[in-house]
Order: sequence, then structure tokens, then C-alpha cells
Amino acid sequence: MIARAAISNAALAAGLFLCAGASMAQDSLTPIAAGWKMADVGHKPGDDSDRLVTIEKVIPEIDLIYRPSESNTAGSIQAEFKAINGCKGLSYNSGFDFGDPPADRAAEVRKQVHEAFSDFAKTCAVKPETEAALMTGFGEAFAAVDTLMTDKPNVYPPEPAEDAKDQSTT
Repeated sequence: MIARAAISNAALAAGLFLCAGASMAQDSLTPIAAGWKMADVGHKPGDDSDRLVTIEKVIPEIDLIYRPSESNTAGSIQAEFKAINGCKGLSYNSGFDFGDPPADRAAEVRKQVHEAFSDFAKTCAVKPETEAALMTGFGEAFAAVDTLMTDKPNVYPPEPAEDAKDQSTT
């Protein structure tokens, strides 16, 4: 009888542990296309305050990360140009809005990436095919992150009611 109770308690504890783990959102890293990877990390059920969604591609000359804003109405890129051919590397960051009404968002990201390459080219000769190699598969990767942000928008806990705020200060 004691052994059966111990087994039942162990099974119950294991079940609770599994349920607790299942209730936490799963972070994911998904290969998309041509070396692009999409990450969706830091979210919890009902609270995406720490959620970060990105697509990233790394090639020998550059590491590029695109992040949509929480509302998917803006974005940012972070480009790390590596030291090559005797040149110093370059860190490039750019945040941008998509406008209202939104322009072609993928085209805006491509424009921002091109500007990053143009800035880097001012101090270091970069082969024209490098940008093309980096952006191979971008359309599919951008579509995947855009769909993710549309299908699973960020969710936040409700704000406390005004009455609760007023009572807590008295």
C-alpha cells in the first residue's frame, strides 16, 4: 500500500512537472531558407514582455539580424561586418518604421541592408556579390517571420484596473 502511494505520488509529481513545462511557451529556432534561421524566444503564456522574434543569416563576411517590432509595424537590423581583406569590421544598427499605410515591408528591410553595405563600402571594398549572397532566401525568411507575427501577435497581461491602483495607494 505504501509503495503504491509512493508510486502514485511520484506519478502525480511527474505529471505536474510535465504540465508546468508544457504551460511555458517553447522557444524555437527554425531553419527557413538559404541559411536564414528564425528565432522566437522569451515568451510566456499571456505575457510576451520578454519575447524576441528574429531572422538571422551568417555568411563569412557578415552576420545580419532582422527584428520586427512588437506590433510588426517597424523593425530593426543589426549587421556585423567582419574584418576582411585588411579592413576593420563594422557594426551597423538601424531602426525604422514601415509607415502608415505600410510600404512594402520586405523592400524597406532590403533598402536598410543595402544602406548598411553602402556604409561599409566607404571604408572597405566589398564584393558586389556579397550582398546578393547574403540576401538569397530573404523573401522566404521575411515572409515566415511576418506570418508568425501576424498569426501569433504579442500578448500582454491586462493592466490593473484603476480602482485597484487607487486602493493600493491609500
